[in-house]
Amino acid sequence: MESSAPEGRPDEVLNLNVGGCRYTTSRSTLTRFPNSMLGSMFSGRLPSNVDDYNSYVIDGDGPTFRHVLNFLRRSKLILPDGFKEWDILSAEADFYQIQDLIQAINDKREQIKEDLQKNKEQSETSQSCEFLEVEFECANGQWLIFGDSKLIDQLSAIKSCFVHMTNYKNQLKKAQVYGLTTPRGTSVNRLKLFKEISQHGFTLICTSSSGGDERSTDRWTFSREEDRPNVNNRNAEHLEY
Repeated sequence: MESSAPEGRPDEVLNLNVGGCRYTTSRSTLTRFPNSMLGSMFSGRLPSNVDDYNSYVIDGDGPTFRHVLNFLRRSKLILPDGFKEWDILSAEADFYQIQDLIQAINDKREQIKEDLQKNKEQSETSQSCEFLEVEFECANGQWLIFGDSKLIDQLSAIKSCFVHMTNYKNQLKKAQVYGLTTPRGTSVNRLKLFKEISQHGFTLICTSSSGGDERSTDRWTFSREEDRPNVNNRNAEHLEY
């Protein structure tokens, strides 16, 4: 229950010393909730003390009292972004026995808890994508493929082009950044390559071509959700007894 200054009577301005911090407010603000400790104190139902500056002394947490005072003034919880001192604020609200403030704090903390849980669930369910890029350089007849080395190593259409495995392994290590280039004079079964890529759960998302003549480069970009088991592995699981 809230109260206010009687009509026609000027509201008394009071100075407070809360844990060494100075505040100035009105008596009607401090008695807005009559059943609270402040309501009792500033309506004369509880004893009070003043310091040498004629400020009422309250043995509470000084910096935190500004949030309590703002609630008394506006009847709503107003906190800065990134506020973290919830335990202190809860203890002060309980100390002043402002039931509406206690409830507002509990509601806000529960809302934050629910938001954090929701964000956590969204983060766990959302998946980033893995990309694989294939290029064909018409001028020299070579294929260039960018992607995870473990994945590329499973593409027999590419691996079979290499006779010297040392060169293949050296390129494979840097395939994510620099790509793996097939040797000159070798051919790649394009349909077999694309079929193998699709069997690993990839989908074609983009095609492009640059140059427009015999020096052009054709490009295919594939993507899949990360950590997705490939089709071959799933089929193998279904065949096990």
